[in-house]
Amino acid sequence: MRFLVLESAGYIRTPKRYRNEHGQLTEVSPYSERDIRRPGALRARDEKGDFRLLVKKGNAITEAVLDHHPFDVIGWDGYYYPWALNIEDFEPRVGRFHLPPPVHQTFEGDNFVVCSFCPRPFDFDPQAVPVPYNHSNVMSDEAIYYASSEFMSRKGIEYGSLTLHPDGFSHGPHPGKAEESLHQEETRELAVMFDTFHPLQVAKPALAVEDKEYYRSWIGD
Repeated sequence: MRFLVLESAGYIRTPKRYRNEHGQLTEVSPYSERDIRRPGALRARDEKGDFRLLVKKGNAITEAVLDHHPFDVIGWDGYYYPWALNIEDFEPRVGRFHLPPPVHQTFEGDNFVVCSFCPRPFDFDPQAVPVPYNHSNVMSDEAIYYASSEFMSRKGIEYGSLTLHPDGFSHGPHPGKAEESLHQEETRELAVMFDTFHPLQVAKPALAVEDKEYYRSWIGD
């Protein structure tokens, strides 16, 4: 099992344009409150002993040792608890012509957004070119995690691939993908994109798995 984990210093929110003045998700939102799952049956652990509890605040981790298991509860009170949204409950948008990435937005945080690229029909106008055009992000870094080996505008990616297109670098469909999309009716892609409005810093361990030829993948055969 593989996880893409995003940590936020602030709250993760539903995009403001999906909510009405009272904070409820409207019918134009790609998902609703009914799709959000809360914890169900909690498994209480009434145990005594030494249990390490690690608390992260900022970039520091503090350790506390409890004399009882922290899960010795039967429920919770308040508004702060884990919840889940199944990506299959996200309803993608389709238009006559190519729609910009904000229509795929799922969540927003402080200085970043999260988008979901899900299986969907392609644009339906006879003159439409379904894949995105060449573009530069001039206000954000763009990272995409691929949960499928298929992506409408990419060649050579596989399940678990991760691409990073820094702010200001031009990118677009790989050679041949625009022509290929003209004869397709749908895409089966599944990917998560997170755009950050501050530069991303790549950690040293990532260099060991870097595809150093990726930047050359836009060069045709």
